[in-house]
Amino acid sequence: MRTETKDTPIGHMNSVITAIERDLANLTKRRQQIDAELKRLDGEARTIDESLKHLESARVSLSRVSTQHVAPESPVDVPLATALPEVPTSFAKRRMERPSSQAWQIRKHAYQVLKAQGHPLSRAEILEKFLALGFVVEHHSPAKHLGRILTDAQEFEYRENGYWIAGEPITSTYQRDKRFRSRKKREAAST
Repeated sequence: MRTETKDTPIGHMNSVITAIERDLANLTKRRQQIDAELKRLDGEARTIDESLKHLESARVSLSRVSTQHVAPESPVDVPLATALPEVPTSFAKRRMERPSSQAWQIRKHAYQVLKAQGHPLSRAEILEKFLALGFVVEHHSPAKHLGRILTDAQEFEYRENGYWIAGEPITSTYQRDKRFRSRKKREAAST
């Protein structure tokens, strides 16, 4: 029996086959590791999906609440919360009243905040006071929504760069800063 060495063609072919079998075993082992990692990641993805579903349903449930009343968080807000006047029963009378609607809640809270301040406030200032009181305006742009409700309501008017209660005198003197609007964009110059 003759022994083949690497110098012979059969010996060279055997060494190539051995190298291929070694690479095949390494790749098979790596494939099994990747499959195990995929299974682990798939389980983790399912867990994350379940958590996302729970969080989404919680967000939807909370967004259905028409108003959220939270206790004031900072001591600065406490005097405003305790100094709010009562809303008269004749205020914001409608043919069909819905005191639980967000628009009615906004009108009621705006009356209280404006009466407590004693001078007109901008929609951003009113929204800031609402947030300090724990009242959340549920809208994708709360300040615009608040402004639209107050503009459409006959109980409020726009005076001295802010909203005020219609037909009531301003009780405190307050010098408002001039509102500056951003300048118009220039058209691009042709080159």
